[in-house]
Amino acid sequence: MAEEKYNDGIIEHIDGLSVEYADWRFNLRKSNTESLLRLNLEAKSEELQKQKTEELTQFIKTNS
Repeated sequence: MAEEKYNDGIIEHIDGLSVEYADWRFNLRKSNTESLLRLNLEAKSEELQKQKTEELTQFIKTNS
C-alpha cells in the first residue's frame, strides 16, 4: 500500500521498501528480530522530517 501512495518517487526493494524524493527519503521494512515495522526517514530540513514522519506514521496506522 505504501508503494502505491508514494509511487511518484524513486522506488527500490533492496531491504524492504525504499522511496526517494529530491528533499526526503524513507525505508520501511519488517524487523528481523521483532514483530514490528521499522521506518527510517531522512529529510533536508527538520520541519520536513517531522511532517513526513507524522504522515507516514498515520498512513501505517490506518492501513495496517
